[in-house]
Amino acid sequence: MILKASQRANSAELAKHLLNGDDNDHVTVHEIRGFISDTLEGALQEAYAMSRGTRCEQFLFSLSLNPPEDADVPIEDFEAAIEEIEKKLLLLGQPRIVVFHEKNGRRHCHVVWSRIDTAKLVAVNMAHFKKKLMDVSRGLYLRHGWKLPKGMQRGERRSPFHLTMEEHRQAVRLAEDPQAMKTLFKSAWEQSDTLKTFVVALQERGFLLAKGDRRGFVALDMAGGVYSLTRWIDIGTRELKTRLGKPEALPTVDRAKAYLAERMGENLQKYLADAKRRAKDVRAPLVREIRLLVHHQRTERAALIERQEKRWAQETRARAERLPRGFKGIWHKATGAYKKVRALNEAETRAALERDRKELHALVRSHLLERQDLQKTVNRYKEEHKREATRIRREIARYVSTAAEPPQPAKLVETIPIAEKMAEVQSKIALLSGDLTMLQSALESALITDEMRGAIRRMIERTLETLHIKAAEEKEYQEKRHEKEVAEKQALLNQYIRQYAELKVRQEEEARKIEANRQFYSIIMNMSYALNGVPLWPVSVMSPPPDKRLDERAFTATLRQRSNRDLLSTVTRRYVRPKIDPPMATVNLRTSVLEVKEILLRAGLRPDSNARAAKPEKSRKASATFNAQRRPS
Repeated sequence: MILKASQRANSAELAKHLLNGDDNDHVTVHEIRGFISDTLEGALQEAYAMSRGTRCEQFLFSLSLNPPEDADVPIEDFEAAIEEIEKKLLLLGQPRIVVFHEKNGRRHCHVVWSRIDTAKLVAVNMAHFKKKLMDVSRGLYLRHGWKLPKGMQRGERRSPFHLTMEEHRQAVRLAEDPQAMKTLFKSAWEQSDTLKTFVVALQERGFLLAKGDRRGFVALDMAGGVYSLTRWIDIGTRELKTRLGKPEALPTVDRAKAYLAERMGENLQKYLADAKRRAKDVRAPLVREIRLLVHHQRTERAALIERQEKRWAQETRARAERLPRGFKGIWHKATGAYKKVRALNEAETRAALERDRKELHALVRSHLLERQDLQKTVNRYKEEHKREATRIRREIARYVSTAAEPPQPAKLVETIPIAEKMAEVQSKIALLSGDLTMLQSALESALITDEMRGAIRRMIERTLETLHIKAAEEKEYQEKRHEKEVAEKQALLNQYIRQYAELKVRQEEEARKIEANRQFYSIIMNMSYALNGVPLWPVSVMSPPPDKRLDERAFTATLRQRSNRDLLSTVTRRYVRPKIDPPMATVNLRTSVLEVKEILLRAGLRPDSNARAAKPEKSRKASATFNAQRRPS
């Protein structure tokens, strides 16, 4: 595996890169270890919080593991490689995050460690980690029998077109093919021996040689992209100065950009834009096919993971039911049967985990093979685009002079009178074009020659064409201006709508808070009534009317005929606030007292003083009767 690592900070940017589902076909968070949070963003924020207790600025160690494109690497091999790297770099036990990315038919792994030792509040020293990782990478290639890449070969077999990480990122940022740019600069350097020949070689490829702000020699492309020659040709500044001389004689980057912008006319810019648009239209069906394939693969993986989770839950429940509880569990532990069942459950758990991993790996492998077949077509499109970009760059170089020395400011001053004369001639032509009848009548005159008559006809045609173009441009300008005004008004309307929605939500939230406070205040004010069943205001107790007075003997006889369940329901049922009925208050209170007294009697308890003198045998009989009646219910 190719191992690329760096010490870094900026956890928010790293989290965005690791969870980037737009540039990657599939993103899988495999493991989060040693953090309290179970999300990737929360874990990285936690690592940043721990680093604030130290002076460490680069508190994270990021590593990517890239196996060969055609290699079938299971998760266990990635985990074994990660454990070996942890031992080599003294990162054992440090909190880490493992994320898998799949892109362009290749699967690679990202691992992020927190360098902060939480026990000592110091950062783990990462001395010579690149050399250590190179040794681990070579060992992995030899152990798995993979072909060693050219970038890792020693001596003469090492590729001269090997790209560094900085070169690759710069080329991707400038929308260029990194390998093609490396080949271009090296070929231009090899076929030149002086400054003049090197400038001509770069000019043929559409580049301008200039003096860099921080580096000695740089090259600029038509779009203003800056390339350091020491980096892209892989030679030192001393060797460049030996062949090209001192960089002070070259134009600065700002002057070179201004010169290229002046030489790059509107037609050439439209030509470049049309070329990019045509390439995009050609790739559009392939892009749609890739997106459809990725969507189908994500659906299949989600369905497989859901099935595995349901099956895992069922198997876990079945294994848990094998372990007895209570006295039976104690007996199993004493006899040793509990240990055998536990060992069987552990073995089945490992087998189930291995089975699920194999199923998921088989599906991932099939998806990678499908994506690799489609990637072959993508690579052919890339080769065609590379050839087309080279052709366009050479074709533009024929029309745009990229000499080593742009015009000096003094020469630009000399062109000012010519520009004024051109403006004067254009104003006269505009005045003449306002009345074409004069020019058309001049054609009928016999005083002019045929040559002059042809010149007047050409002038009329050019004037009509100019007027038509100006009218079309004015119409297009007005349409764009109207579209811009409509877009601005629409954006302003959307902003007001969002503000109104936010205010509406805040108003509803305030209303909910007021209602909640009102209910809470009502509960507090009526709390004594809710607890005691007595209203907040004073109520005089009235004696019940004769027809509603309680016959305690008859009521007690009725209670003795009721079952235990009915009696207990009077106590266990949900509390309902009684109605305010002063004449019946005494009756209701007495009935509740008699019901509770009967329940206590059946339970073998005597609430009155006579219960102490009762015989124990009667209490035991009453308790037995109560339990016997309660057990069936």
